[in-house]
Amino acid sequence: MSQQLWQTYEDRLNLLKSLVKHETITNTEGETTFPNFVKDLLLKLNYFQQHQSHILLERTEDEKEAVVAFYKAPTSRKTIVLISHFDTVGVEDFGPYSKHAFNPDALKTIFKENNSYLSEDAIEDLNRDTYLFGRGVMDMKAGLMLHLSLIEQASIEDWDINLILVTVPDEEVNSSGMRKAVETIARLKQQHHLDIQLHLNSEPTFQQASADEQHYIYSGSIGKIMPGVLCYGKETHVGNPMDGLSSNFMMSYINQAVEYNSIFKEAFENETTPLPVSLMTRDIKQTYDVQTPFRTMALFNMFLFKQKPADLYRQFIDTVIKATERCESDWLSVLESENIPFDTKINVLTFEQLKTYAIKHHGEAFIDKEIREVIRQTKDLHLQSIKVTDRLMQICRNIAPAVVTFFATPYYPAVNTSYDAKVEETIELVRQTLQEQFQRNSERVHYFNGISDSSYLNFSGDMSQIITYQQNAPNFNQTYSIPFEAIQAISAPTILCGPIGKDAHKVSERLHKNSAFIELPYVLTRIVKSYI
Repeated sequence: MSQQLWQTYEDRLNLLKSLVKHETITNTEGETTFPNFVKDLLLKLNYFQQHQSHILLERTEDEKEAVVAFYKAPTSRKTIVLISHFDTVGVEDFGPYSKHAFNPDALKTIFKENNSYLSEDAIEDLNRDTYLFGRGVMDMKAGLMLHLSLIEQASIEDWDINLILVTVPDEEVNSSGMRKAVETIARLKQQHHLDIQLHLNSEPTFQQASADEQHYIYSGSIGKIMPGVLCYGKETHVGNPMDGLSSNFMMSYINQAVEYNSIFKEAFENETTPLPVSLMTRDIKQTYDVQTPFRTMALFNMFLFKQKPADLYRQFIDTVIKATERCESDWLSVLESENIPFDTKINVLTFEQLKTYAIKHHGEAFIDKEIREVIRQTKDLHLQSIKVTDRLMQICRNIAPAVVTFFATPYYPAVNTSYDAKVEETIELVRQTLQEQFQRNSERVHYFNGISDSSYLNFSGDMSQIITYQQNAPNFNQTYSIPFEAIQAISAPTILCGPIGKDAHKVSERLHKNSAFIELPYVLTRIVKSYI
């Protein structure tokens, strides 16, 4: 029997602390050095010492690395893919304690002395010592800890089921890690003739109320899409405001029409998508002067269950058109009160329509060159759509005032494998195991609403659903792509089953210790063994 590294409460706790201590804020150096840290951990296991080629570090589009570690079963082709991400959000919210955000022991002492950063519920959890605090403890290095413990157990006991451990960077921003990893999973599947039975993501539970300590298992993951708007008005001097049209004035109507609008709320059984909000609204003026703003952009966060991008986009465009009509009507009233004639309508068009117009008047070669150049000069993916749309409007100023709709990246397709027979069996197994062994209730939720990399693990093959997205996301298939063929190749039932956590992305982010270090290791073992 090999020496066991991560099979006790204390060993798992210490493993998690070591993972958390290695800072991995998205787009920082720590995120790029962490994969080798994980590789070194895996190489402590006899199996990977003997099969070093089964640990793969896969380079992403943004020069990061995803870790893919393959435990090959003695005879079986049945396979479970274990999914986690290792990047975290930043720590500015910790204020003067930010340097301790990745040290659970130090944070515990700090919060005991000064709990002003915590809610009453968090203070109670701190005093009861039932939770571990720290950035990344729940979201989601606990999931990686569980998978390392699980793959160790499988390798020691020679389980006859293939396990592919996948832990990726960049989940919190563009999911470059997962979009790369699916290609590696597809390659492994083909090389070893694997039969993928399940994608098991161990994101933490998102509690339904502050004092909630029930466990949740998710049979799907919510979709996220980001339509945007560029309002292009007409510039003027503030001393002659009626000679132009403020783009901020135009955008104010659209923001009011879109944000918190329940028309975009979708329902599935007893669950609903969160309402849309603006993630970014600003004019594009770089400096202060007395010229009125004439270019203003906004990006809106929208969630999807069953609705396709094309249907949502049509709904979004209709809302923008009605808002623009109200703006135009109010603007006409202002002009009439000032005895000024107005002979121009505000045009509303999609990016696809704008590009078609631009090509018709300036030629395809010129427009394609302009688009490529703007994308090359713009590092941030979400800004590339804005910048390209702005450049084409500058080239086509004659159609201003105008409102242009488009999509900004990233895009997370919704996935749902509820009512798949084996998924239902697995959910019941988890429910019974937690109740009988630990007296913990577990409830199924159809869509994990925290947004997750599970979006890239199941695809029906209906490419028609993304054509509208492709035509209206200016950087799609240039700097941003989704490997739909690879996703289709590895598509399998998907569940999210992880430990109980609270307050993701908050100072009070915390992990239920018994859930993480005792209950879930047992539960995940039962899940995997049920597929053997």
